[in-house]
Amino acid sequence: MSSALIINVHEDFVSGAILEDGELQEVFDEENETIAGNLYVGVIQKIVPALNAAFVDIGEGKNGFLRISDIGKSYIQQVLGAKHPQEGSKLLVQVKHDAVGQKGPQLTCKLSLAGRYVVYFPLSRVRGVSKKIIQQCERERLKSLFSKVEKNEGIVVRTASEGMPMEMIEEELQSLKQEWQQILASFKKSRKVKLLRREPTAIDYVLRERLNKNVDEVYVNEEKAYELVKQEVKKISKSIMVHFLEGDLFERFNVYQQLNLLQRRTIDLPSGGYLALDTTEAMTVFDVNSASFTSGKNHAELAFKTNMEAAKEIARQLRLRNIGGIVVVDFIGMPSKDYYERLFKKIRESFEKDPAHVELLGFTRLGLFEMTRKRRTPSSEQLLFSPCPICKGSGRVLSTTVVLKRLSNALREIDLTQYGSVKINLHQRFSGYVEKIKELISAHKDKVKLNFNHTDPNEFEITLSKKA
Repeated sequence: MSSALIINVHEDFVSGAILEDGELQEVFDEENETIAGNLYVGVIQKIVPALNAAFVDIGEGKNGFLRISDIGKSYIQQVLGAKHPQEGSKLLVQVKHDAVGQKGPQLTCKLSLAGRYVVYFPLSRVRGVSKKIIQQCERERLKSLFSKVEKNEGIVVRTASEGMPMEMIEEELQSLKQEWQQILASFKKSRKVKLLRREPTAIDYVLRERLNKNVDEVYVNEEKAYELVKQEVKKISKSIMVHFLEGDLFERFNVYQQLNLLQRRTIDLPSGGYLALDTTEAMTVFDVNSASFTSGKNHAELAFKTNMEAAKEIARQLRLRNIGGIVVVDFIGMPSKDYYERLFKKIRESFEKDPAHVELLGFTRLGLFEMTRKRRTPSSEQLLFSPCPICKGSGRVLSTTVVLKRLSNALREIDLTQYGSVKINLHQRFSGYVEKIKELISAHKDKVKLNFNHTDPNEFEITLSKKA
């Protein structure tokens, strides 16, 4: 499977996309404002003991939410100088998750500095190697980096470190350590709310987080970015091809066209089945349907093939739409345990390239598949779309029968004999109900004038004019 990274620069805005065999897998955009990962000098506005939490002003509009349990002993000693935080105290905090809806950003005092090869934890005793690095000998080689951090520090070795020279990884670690000392010194001097460290720009983010050995080709449409990509590719793999193309690459590779499909609730599967996707406050639910797909020796084979296609597509949709939280999938029921084991294997394989942390919990007694996916930034739906001002995001409006009944009741309460003309304004969808509307006021239909330019399909407007 060919994987391509698209870096599209348009009027100084950077957008990126990942395609596999021409099919869109992920999209990221500099215009999508995110503060996740940023470090701030914050000030505690309020401590709520019942929530065991504090609300902290970081200068980004809404106060951030911080769990008190995040403020550990090491943090108090090294950052606050042994002073326990109280309302009005300043804190060094990091944004864990962006603000969503009415909720402010989630904050943490478990600070981390991310590089391409490692994540450095200056205040936590974390030790780890990416689970996506499978070979035991390589894991052992990278574990030698643990000795490069102090007892009270932590390090997680990222997937990009696999096969890279140890000197290069150690150099990045030392650079992160030096940066931490500068951040700490700046915090101690600061008296006001302030941004101390911003996450990289879009181009730096794309190169750090998405340019790896899984990428076969990179396409760039801007000369400075092209040179930067070539330099980074030399550090990773000589097999990655870098191409310079002029013009809008999202248009050229049909990215815009594929993004338009994100508005759809249903997603077609190759063999004729489809997925139905519904997002609630608590979770995201996928329903797998065979629909017009009827080829196969029996029901079990049909269900298995549809489910296997659905597993791959669900992984793609979660990554593409950047959906996080609890995910439940209602696969088509299958008669054999062997089918479920093979399906679970397919699900696990489908999520291997997902950069987010995914936990596959398995099937419940009802046959529903449960999983979780963590993300730090808003979903594509929140960034690309806004709720309909009419239906408020429900996707439904009142039926024509209900609206016409309400119109009938409203007209019945009016003594139409007192008026010379009656103007009724309805939404365009009622234009096929002219005769039915006039039947509501058959005795006065000659004085009725109908218009169909009302903006709200749930409402109507009655205008009465006195007799001359």
